[in-house]
Order: sequence, then structure tokens, then C-alpha cells
Amino acid sequence: MDNTNLYHGRIKLMIAENQGIILQSLISLIGSFRDFEITGTAADGKELLKKLEVDKPDVILLDVKKPGLSAIEVTRIIDDKMPWVKVISLSRHNHPYFIKEMLKHGAKGFLSKNCTVEELHEGIRSVFNGKTYFCNLCSKVILRDYASDSEEGAVDFRTITPREIEIIGYLSDGYSTKEISGKLFISDKTVERHKSNLLKKMKLRNTAQLVRVAVENGLLLH
Repeated sequence: MDNTNLYHGRIKLMIAENQGIILQSLISLIGSFRDFEITGTAADGKELLKKLEVDKPDVILLDVKKPGLSAIEVTRIIDDKMPWVKVISLSRHNHPYFIKEMLKHGAKGFLSKNCTVEELHEGIRSVFNGKTYFCNLCSKVILRDYASDSEEGAVDFRTITPREIEIIGYLSDGYSTKEISGKLFISDKTVERHKSNLLKKMKLRNTAQLVRVAVENGLLLH
């Protein structure tokens, strides 16, 4: 492992968090850990990517959401351009779909915002040392997903396509069919067909239910 990025033996850490009060709490908490050095913070994905070249972290604690770049999109860009930087997802949404997408695009750790202080510290250290880390809650989510793979009658969220996830995101932000078609450069009929397929897959009756279930299950791209 290349440890040239360490500052006096400390792990260099960046925090990307949309919510200011949570960001300040994390800065205060992590500042009490003697083996970490916070090199920078960002309020969204675009700001994070801009600062990376200057702040040069070893590990990033990431929780950014739309509008703007999602956590999945940011992780993919970092893994492509700076694969030596380790990304840890820190989120209140811990649906298996989100965790698997983050893994696929290069994330190395998963921490729930309900994790313990000990898990936060251990997770950062483990990921820096080349391991993949799941807090206790995220581990249980993955195990439950594995156990329910063959459960009869359950909604299989893995059948929902990236395009359908994108459309749910726009619906949750209040966009109309015509506005979504303009954003995605597809026809109104195509948007309606995606909505109809989603309702069938998720066994729901209307768009309001669709958005509610998507939010509850962490389907919206972070």
C-alpha cells in the first residue's frame, strides 16, 4: 500500500455531506480521532470532484444526493479517475440495491448513519488498509437480501432498470411526464410505458405509492 499520502501517520479524510448540521457533527467527531486528518469537505458531488485534486484524501466519507450528481455517479467517476482513493458510503438509506450499485462502481465501505462511533472509526481504518467494510446494520441488510432471494411473491427490486430508477427520481422531484421526456430526450409515451412497467413490477396502483415505496426502500439514486 502506498502510504505517501499520510500526514504524520494519520489517514487523510474528506467528508462529502449535503446536510450542514450532519457535516459539522462529523467534523467534530472525527476531529477527536488522533489517527485521522480531515483535509477537506464538500456539500455536493460536483464540489467534491473539484476539490479532490487539491485535498488528495486517502478515504472519502460520501453522502450526496440529487439534484446534482448522485453518490453512485460520484463513486463511478472517482473509481475511474482516481482508483487509489477509497470511498465509504455513509447513508440513512441502506437498501440492497443501493449497496450493490455502489459496490459495482467502486465503493469499499458502507456505514449507516445509525452506526456506532466504533464502527465509524473501524470502517475508515479497514477501508484504508484495503478491506471492504460493512457496519453491522448494512451486513444484516445484505444477509436478509441473500436469504430472501427465493422468497415467493416478494418484489424483486433488482429487476428495476437504471432508466426506471432515473424516472422515479424525477417523479419524486415533482416533474411531469412531459418534463421528464424533455430531460431524458425520450417521448411522452416512453415515459408513461416506464411508469406502467414500474407499477406492475412493484404491484402498486399509482405514482404517489411508487414514490413512497421507492423512498422507503432506498431505491432513489443517492
